Amino acid sequence: MIQDRVSRFLNRPDFATFDELALAAFAWQFERVEPYRRMCERRGATPETVREWRQVPFVPAGAFKTMTLAAAPAVEVFRSSGTTAEERSEHHQPFPDLYRQVIDASFPPFCLPFQAPGTKLPILSLIPSREQIPDSSLSFMTDYILSRWGSPESAVAFGPRGVEAVKARSWAAARQREGRPVLILATAFALAQWLEALERLGLRFRLPPGTALFETGGFKGRTTELSRPDLLSRVQTWLGVPPEFVVREYGMTELTSQCYTRSLLGGDPELFVAPHWVRVRVLDPETLAEAPAGSPGLLAVFDLANLGSAVHLLTEDLGVAEGEGFRLFGRAAGAELRGCSLVVEELRAPSRSPV
Repeated sequence: MIQDRVSRFLNRPDFATFDELALAAFAWQFERVEPYRRMCERRGATPETVREWRQVPFVPAGAFKTMTLAAAPAVEVFRSSGTTAEERSEHHQPFPDLYRQVIDASFPPFCLPFQAPGTKLPILSLIPSREQIPDSSLSFMTDYILSRWGSPESAVAFGPRGVEAVKARSWAAARQREGRPVLILATAFALAQWLEALERLGLRFRLPPGTALFETGGFKGRTTELSRPDLLSRVQTWLGVPPEFVVREYGMTELTSQCYTRSLLGGDPELFVAPHWVRVRVLDPETLAEAPAGSPGLLAVFDLANLGSAVHLLTEDLGVAEGEGFRLFGRAAGAELRGCSLVVEELRAPSRSPV
């Protein structure tokens, strides 16, 4: 089974080559995702003609807003966050255990690199739990992290109105007294909300040395927005966590895997790096061809673990490739997504009538 082979590859990169598994995953989805197969056939891209992973036709993330792209019956259905004025993406996930294996293989090396295997630590989550948002892939991930690596002192400080500032600061005060490193999980917006509450009170914490902060997401659809340097400055001022201990994560509802910065390992704190089962390219927004080195464009992600829907995904995020990773610039404007829209229409097109 292809999912078993990918599962082995997560922990054994010498088990197979990326291209070998990429072509097998493409053939598997070609047979099982009907709209995708129709699109590939119109392009002449079939398992017989595609020779390497870059040639595998991608699926725009926007297609998940209007279509069900499923290679097998869903066990979980994840939905993107969004306002009432916009459609939400739906990711039909048949392999939640593979999602958990992805977290096991990627989260510790980037976020817990100095944690001894099998040990747990106090974790504070400023992200809604699955009980609060059952269809959030991020909540699925954070609940699993808490159960897998969180000690009994761990807590979730997020309620119906957002960050529970009183609970979060009580937790921080207790951990500051104990003196052992902790981990904080937060979206950028929730983190900003908590820091503003601390600033209003003039309450500064000095969390124990070695404390790390996992930060994901941005300020999409929010009225409050901070620049990146301002956010990091406030983290250091009010929590005592220096910028080099803030790990950024890049993930999305439509993908199974995540990319991270290597902040805790002395890497560039703004350069995202993909795990070995993921490839990231930058494509020209107009032509959708690979952008020249150093030129910004749309991020295209080939995620072997995304077997349940689309292994090759064209995102709506802008970035630039650099060295072994990429820098994220934010969401693309409508004009930059024209090529994506055309591909979505191609996916919707019916089969050609026989001549």
